[in-house]
Amino acid sequence: MAATPASGLAVLARGRTYTRALHLLTGAAVGPVCTLVYPGFPESLARTLLLSALVPVPLLLLLGMLPGVRRAEGIQARLLLAPRDENEISLARADSFTERRRTGVWLVVRMWWGLLFAGLLAQLLSLTGTVAAAPAAGGVHRAMGLEIQGGREHIWYLVFVPPLLLLVAVVVVGAGEVQLMLAARLLGPSPAERLADAERRAEDLLARNRLAGELHDSLGHALTASVLQAGAARELIDVDRDFVVRALTAIEETGRRALEDLERTLGYLKGEEDGPVRAARPTLEDIGPLLEASRAAGVAVTCRAAASFEEVPGVVTREAYRIIQESLTNAMKHAPGSAVDIGLDITGGRLEISVANTLVEEAGRVPGTGKGLRGLRERAALLGGRATAGAESGCWTVSASLPLRLGS
Repeated sequence: MAATPASGLAVLARGRTYTRALHLLTGAAVGPVCTLVYPGFPESLARTLLLSALVPVPLLLLLGMLPGVRRAEGIQARLLLAPRDENEISLARADSFTERRRTGVWLVVRMWWGLLFAGLLAQLLSLTGTVAAAPAAGGVHRAMGLEIQGGREHIWYLVFVPPLLLLVAVVVVGAGEVQLMLAARLLGPSPAERLADAERRAEDLLARNRLAGELHDSLGHALTASVLQAGAARELIDVDRDFVVRALTAIEETGRRALEDLERTLGYLKGEEDGPVRAARPTLEDIGPLLEASRAAGVAVTCRAAASFEEVPGVVTREAYRIIQESLTNAMKHAPGSAVDIGLDITGGRLEISVANTLVEEAGRVPGTGKGLRGLRERAALLGGRATAGAESGCWTVSASLPLRLGS
C-alpha cells in the first residue's frame, strides 16, 4: 500500500521518530569525545572524521565484554528505539562470549551508523538553510560542495526548500528504522534465550491448564452435587426434615471446599508463595466428606479402600482424590440415581482405582463435553500411570493405575 502525505505527517508526529534520532546522535557523540580526549582534533576535517570512527573501536569492543553492558544497551534501545515488540530486544546480561562479542559489535556499529547519520543530517540541514537564505543575502555560498549564488533574483530557490525538508525527514525516519533493525539483530535474544523463553511459556501454559483442570473438577463436582442435593431437599421438605437438614449441611460443606479450591487457585495465579489455603489441597484422607456429600445428594456410594494411604506420595494421593471426585461428578450428571462403587487398593507398587456405576437410559443422560474424562487421563499420564473409562457388563467404569514411585 502506497504511503500518503497524511501517513508521512503521522510518522513525523510520533515521538519515537525523534527518540530514535536522539539514540543515533548519542551513539555518534562517542567518536568525537574519544578523539578529543586523545589524540585531539587535527586541522583536516577528513582526518577528524576518520579518527572519530576508528579511535573508540578498541575501547568499545572491550566495553562489550562486560556482562552488564548488554542489559544497559537493551534498556536504552527499548526506551528510545521503541520497538513494536519489546521482546525483539533482550534485557538479559551477556553470560556467554558470543553475546559479549555481539554487544561489542553493536557498540561499534551504533557509533559508525550514528556518525554517518549525524554527518548526513548536518549537511542536509546546512544545504536547506543556505538555499532558504540565499535570496536574502548576496554573494556566493557553499554547501555540500555546491556553490549557491545569492541575491533577490534567485527567489525561485525557495521551491527547493520543501523537497529538502522532506528529504531530511526521510533520512531521520529511515535511519531510525535501520537503527532498530540493527538493535534487534545484535541485541536480540540468542537462540538459547529464545528456547528458554519458549520453555518458560510452555511451562506457564501447562500450569494454567492444570489450574483450569483443578477448577473444572472441583467446581464441577460442587455445583453438580449442590444441584442434586437442593432438588432432593425441595422434594422432601415436607416429608423428611432430617434429610433436608443433612442436604443443606452437605451443600454448605461442598460450597466451602469449592471456595477453598478457588482461593488456592487464585493464589497460584497471583504468584502467592505461601498462605494457609495453599496447603489445603484435598487428598485421599479427605475422601470421607466427599462420599458423604454424594450420599446427601441421593447417590448410593460404597467404597472399598485399603486400610491406610500413608505410603502413597502426596502428589499421587492428591491426583487420586481428583480422579475419584471427577468420576463421582460424571456419575451424578450422566447416570442420576444409579449406585456407585469405588475400589481403592495398593498392589505391586501401584495405587489401583476403580469407580463403577450402573448405566442408565440414554434419554436420561446429560450430554457432556468429554473434558472431564480427558482430564482424568492427563492426570494419570503426568504421574506415569494410565486411566481408562468405558462401558463394561452394564456398568460405566473408570479405572486408573498410578505408580507409588514416580517414573516407575
